[in-house]
Amino acid sequence: MPSPYVLATPVKDELGELPRLLAAVEGQRHRPACWVVLDDGSSDGSRDWLERAAASRAWMEVIPSPEAATEYLGGHVARIKRAAVEHALRAARGREIEPVYAGVLDADLAPPAEHYAALVGRMDAREAVGVASGLVVSPGEEGGAEVERFQRVDLPRGGLQLFRVRCLESIGGLPPYPGYDGVANVLAGMRGWERALYPDLVVRQSRPTATRFGPFAGFRRKGHYAWFLDLHPTLVLARTAAYAVRRPRREALGFLVGWAESAGRRTPRCPDDEVRRYYRRERPREYLRMLWSRVRGGGGGSFA
Repeated sequence: MPSPYVLATPVKDELGELPRLLAAVEGQRHRPACWVVLDDGSSDGSRDWLERAAASRAWMEVIPSPEAATEYLGGHVARIKRAAVEHALRAARGREIEPVYAGVLDADLAPPAEHYAALVGRMDAREAVGVASGLVVSPGEEGGAEVERFQRVDLPRGGLQLFRVRCLESIGGLPPYPGYDGVANVLAGMRGWERALYPDLVVRQSRPTATRFGPFAGFRRKGHYAWFLDLHPTLVLARTAAYAVRRPRREALGFLVGWAESAGRRTPRCPDDEVRRYYRRERPREYLRMLWSRVRGGGGGSFA
């Protein structure tokens, strides 16, 4: 039997997603020891629906947000995800279950029944892996499904990240600020842990990443994150160009506007100097190495 794990899901006004989400978690061949759903002040009936569902499922718990949602995304979401993961770990231990893994599952994702059995099994088989995820597939422009762009096999997806608890402890828990998922990957690597995204473990998403409030708003937020993390300006421009290659091109505009807004306001940056140095210096070198590898070998480098 694969090792025990816990999951945490933040929810705000996701009533339309909840039946599919619950069916996905309940249908896992290897179900979580505890699934904590944190309601972030929903006004559409999500909280009532979740509490009715949890009443007949001992492995599911619904909790309120520990802070008011003064901002829906950004640092607020990082902090409530951190709180939900910590609560899930405490809840499992209160039932005398010691989780080996702890993860985040976003409400718009629906892992197939074999997902966590396969993911935990692979992490069990390789103790050096500290954080892992599957591959995200989103709705395509023509109504079909397509693999989301820019997924790297060494950078697990934030909405699906599953951490070895020892890895999570070594990085001080989920980072409580914007871009937490990328920062968690970076810190795990710096602490000597391997990171893995498994392209054959496909998880469907009900909407493309960062588009809940429209592509412009979502990618504008990504631009704010790029400033916060001190991403090198060369990569800011490269990302803008990459986003502009395909529609909707307002993704590229939103990203550049967000970065420029933060730069113009001199918005405070990430307080972790180690993380900022990585995004400013090492991340550009990584991309240069990957591009050079693709030019020399014609392969896909580190991209899924």
